[in-house]
Amino acid sequence: MTAPVVVIGGGFIGLCSALQMQRRGLAVMLVDPGDPERAASFGNAGQFAVGEVVPLSGPDTPARVPRWLMDPLGPLAIRWRYLPRLAPWLIRLLRAGRMDRVEAISAAMVSLNDRIHLDYQPLLEAAGAGALVQPGPHLRLYPSRKEFEAEGWRWQMRVKAGLNFELLDRDALHALEPTLGDGIKFAVASADRSSVIEPVALMRALEACFRGGGGTVVAGTVTAFTHDGPTVSGVALEGGRVLPASRIVIAAGAWSHRLAKLLGDRLPLESERGYHVVLSDPRVMPRHAMSHTERGFAVLPMGDRLRLAGTVELASLDAPPNWDRARKLIEGARELFPGINTGGATFWMGHRPGLPDSLPVIDRATQAPNVIYAFGHGHMGLSWGATTGRLVADLATDTASNLDLTPFRATRFQGPVWA
Repeated sequence: MTAPVVVIGGGFIGLCSALQMQRRGLAVMLVDPGDPERAASFGNAGQFAVGEVVPLSGPDTPARVPRWLMDPLGPLAIRWRYLPRLAPWLIRLLRAGRMDRVEAISAAMVSLNDRIHLDYQPLLEAAGAGALVQPGPHLRLYPSRKEFEAEGWRWQMRVKAGLNFELLDRDALHALEPTLGDGIKFAVASADRSSVIEPVALMRALEACFRGGGGTVVAGTVTAFTHDGPTVSGVALEGGRVLPASRIVIAAGAWSHRLAKLLGDRLPLESERGYHVVLSDPRVMPRHAMSHTERGFAVLPMGDRLRLAGTVELASLDAPPNWDRARKLIEGARELFPGINTGGATFWMGHRPGLPDSLPVIDRATQAPNVIYAFGHGHMGLSWGATTGRLVADLATDTASNLDLTPFRATRFQGPVWA
């Protein structure tokens, strides 16, 4: 009997990869530690983020890094203690911010974004989860039109990508979203960008669909690989159990580089730590999902609860949370929504897997061709899950892809950091 494909990681990337391969007729086993709250998929902002085609780094990044270092509660912060270890990653981040690189990276992001709804639709239908996705518009909020115009080349990249949008002045915005306070006087409404009402519910629906199709889920942490010559023949779990595998997909989020290193690939993956706050009785409920551009966080209505999610903190996987960052989200919500009730708020921190050029790795391991990498999606794991899964299935079945995978190669990080 042929061993199954073993997918390591049960977040959106792992689940969608497992489902897409299962749809191609492959036997698939999914391995996950079984603690959903530790991963980015649990606590994300619930967006199919069509239009997010601007990488983290740009030509102005060198001027912004000192501000990141000085403000531990800003939208993007760096822990000083982690700076020496983070330095090579930051150097690559700065290199990725050259305008020619930014344009190439954005084009690769567009190629993934263009497939979000197309690739998710069959998975949502199979899982009976269509009701969990709420159509737009999504609102990008600005204190005034001046702040919107200051986005300059960043907004032009969204326009170039074909984003459908409508500009809203104060009166039009507050007619559409009367819950907002007077501090927000301008917005961009994007009809193409939809929201997942409850990301965990979608994860559970996809997993149930996978199990219903004959898939197996094993709770465990992969610590090593077994080999049969150059081929990786299985995964070893903590405790000693070995699972035979015909192919392996590493989709373990921010922990993936540790597994890739065991196979001889050193990839500059870091945790872009994100925080969220859930208000169980906000008493003020917006009609739409929205993003506060100045504060760097998103607002997501989830039934009778409200989730505030966002910010980026660059720090070790093992560093303790800085809950003051979550409290800053509450401050932002109070500014947006007069009269909001923030009592009884619950906090969460999770690890987004970030590569310095804002693109994932979707490729075969350089020294183990039956191992496929699918990680490094940063803030776009939910958005790019179904498309990444389709590309993984292409690799697993030796099927030619209709999307150029060159920008997502693992080998792009070979060579000196400064090269």
